Formats: sequence, structure tokens, C-alpha cells
Amino acid sequence: WVQSYRDLPLLINQWANVVRWEMRTRLFLRTAEFLWQEGHTAHATKDQAIEETMKMLGVYADFAENYMAMPVIQGEKTAGERFPGAVSTFCIEAMMQDRKALQAGTSHFLGQNFSKASGIQFTDENNKLEHAWTTSWGVSTRLVGGMIMTHADDDGMICPPRLAPAHAVILPVAQKPEDRARVMEYCRALQKELRAQTFAGAPVRVELDDRDLGGGVKSWQWIKKGVPLRLEVGPRDIDKDSVFMGRRDKGPKEKAGVPRAELVAKMPAILQEIQDALFQRALAFRNEHT
Repeated sequence: WVQSYRDLPLLINQWANVVRWEMRTRLFLRTAEFLWQEGHTAHATKDQAIEETMKMLGVYADFAENYMAMPVIQGEKTAGERFPGAVSTFCIEAMMQDRKALQAGTSHFLGQNFSKASGIQFTDENNKLEHAWTTSWGVSTRLVGGMIMTHADDDGMICPPRLAPAHAVILPVAQKPEDRARVMEYCRALQKELRAQTFAGAPVRVELDDRDLGGGVKSWQWIKKGVPLRLEVGPRDIDKDSVFMGRRDKGPKEKAGVPRAELVAKMPAILQEIQDALFQRALAFRNEHT
């Protein structure tokens, strides 16, 4: 793959399943088999390899903080914690709700150690044979566990809006059969209006739960799933042209009526507010226990 300096840098990113013989497995964190993303790169110079190592550490930190709403500390591992064979290992560490640190991603500057062991050589601009400077970096499905442990509460998941499969769920409430058609028509129109809004560069994702279940049962199921917003609509709400809104980050009991037009207009801002609130809450918790 590498013959000349013109072939560099070589940048490989892959998703792969790995099996490790863990003595004690732990859901998401240390499973016997897991999916991870790993990168391997080869460079012509030491400086280019170090730049790549630090760039990827920054990519991981950006994802953790701006998408997962999980504050992290970036830093270098001690010699004893270093990846075997690496010159230096850098990582992002997050504090979970049990006040333990979770290694959430790593980036390694491997120097020429692995290129010498594997014979990765190239002819430089002076026609001289050199060993490449290499890096490796990775994150895994451990991040799913990290997200749950950072934000969840005793009622279940709390999903940051930027990663939530659904930003909001509309829950029709029609106790009388004669109200159902009117309520459903209002809910479908509301769903269409909300989906026309954008958040983080994509359409707002809205589910409409029209299952014939009790309102409390339906609401509880979505609370456990961690959907950021629950929007309950009944005949009296329609009369006021409003929606009863519950924010997952504020607990299941805190709900309030919101005018429909205001909800639609402010939907992106509300989702960003939840995203920011989750980050700030996790950051305050880390600061308090550091």
C-alpha cells in the first residue's frame, strides 16, 4: 500500500466487531464482543502523525460534548496506562453518576514502532528509504453505556436531542370515541408542522403514538425510552389550540400547557435548550465531585 511519499498519508477508518476474553463482562462497557470504530494512519513525518493524533482526540471530545452532552477531560495517559508499543496515548475521560471516570475514547501516537515491526517503508523525496510514522484511534459502543450512565435517572433513559431517535412524541388523549377523529386530525396536523422545523441541520423527528392504550401507560413507555419531549393533546387542549408538554430532562411530573403556534415556532430552541441543560447538569455534577 505504501511505496512512495506520494502514497502518504494513508488514512483508514473502519467499523469492526471484536472479541475479547474479558474475565468479568459488564453491559456496554466490557462485553466479550463489541462493535467499535478504529482508525489507522501512516504519515511521512513525525509532526504530521502527532497532528493527526491530536485532531482525532478533538473529534472524539467534540462528539462527546456537543452530541452526547457528556463533558470530558482530554489528556495524556501515564506510562503505565499507555497502549503497549505506543509512544504516547491520549484519551477523553467522563465522570459517570457513580463518580467513577469512564475512558470514552483514545488516540495513540505510535511513532515508528509499529511501522518497523510491520515493515511499513516508503521512499522519501530524496529517494531515501524511511519508516512511516503511524497513529491509531478508536471509540466503541461503550459510548452508548456512557450516555446512559451520564444522563439516565430512576425512570429510565434520558436521550440528548442531538442523538434521540425521536425528538418528540405526540400522545393523543381521547377518552370518548366521538372525540377520537377530531383529536387525531389535530395531532396529524401538529406532527406535520413540527416536522417542517429543523434542528441541528435536519428535520425535527416526531412520532405520533396512536395506539389504543391508556394515556398513562403510553406516556410512561416514552418516559422510559428517554424521548426529549412528550406532547399530550386532548379535546380541551384543542379548544385552547394548545399542547400539554412534558420535558424529559425535568422529570415526569413537570408538564405545562403551551400554545400550538408558540410550540411549533420554538421547537428548535427548546431542543437546543434541553441539549445544553443536560450538558450543564453533567458538568456541574463533575465539578462538584472533582
